[in-house]
Amino acid sequence: MTQYYYLVSSLPELASDTSFDKHPYPAFDEFAREELHLADYSDMRKCFLLNDASNINSKLDASPLAMKAPSFYSENELEDGLAEPDELFDFFSEFIWDIRLERQNQFTMSKENELLCRMMTALSTEKKSEIRGFPREYLIFKAQLKNLTTALACRKDERLYIDEIFPFDHFTKKISMSQAPDFGIGDELGVMKPLVDAFADSSALDIERAITKTSWAWLDERIGYKHFSREVVFSFAIRIADVERWLSITPVDGRRMLDELLEKLHRNTTKKSPL
Repeated sequence: MTQYYYLVSSLPELASDTSFDKHPYPAFDEFAREELHLADYSDMRKCFLLNDASNINSKLDASPLAMKAPSFYSENELEDGLAEPDELFDFFSEFIWDIRLERQNQFTMSKENELLCRMMTALSTEKKSEIRGFPREYLIFKAQLKNLTTALACRKDERLYIDEIFPFDHFTKKISMSQAPDFGIGDELGVMKPLVDAFADSSALDIERAITKTSWAWLDERIGYKHFSREVVFSFAIRIADVERWLSITPVDGRRMLDELLEKLHRNTTKKSPL
């Protein structure tokens, strides 16, 4: 725990780095790669595997779109993995082989959602999952959030959403089967509950703000008072990635979020070491 205490305590110093101000995530990632144990750094990157799923589909389609970042695999690692799929996680390699062997006609949903569904189905069975602990819990939350927000967006536009989502667990399967305002999961929505009203009467930008706020609320709830743990570092990585995204959407929001994040981090790191 001492390692994490000193690492977390050092995070506010990143704000003085000139590169951090405009592009905070790359500066943080470099810091984390140098300071974390290799296994911890690898686990931190696993929190972004949903981006890898998108990148794999883009590469398979020879799409000119830039890779989504952050991600677990670098672009070079991903290209090597596409050449040798068995080097990737099983849920990725099996999907790639199915595409190469032209088995798409067996898919029951879009290619993008097929991969997400396979990945999340594999992760949802904890004993068999290749991803464990915080990264697994976060990915499940993000996939549930993605299904919910997709369904709410379709409902807002009066479109059917059954073909737009990728049910993989009890929570998401109930979304696929229910037409109730809260999809019959009101008691299970937790920090996601405010999104039902947000989608009903908010602008697109306010909805995006609400989604980010929901994600951060989940992180707060998950971390609790464990201010000096590796999970706090992972949480900071996720929030900094969100800040990086918001700086490109609306710099005012991104700057405000970054200032609030650093202020909160400073308050927490002034507490005494747990040791």
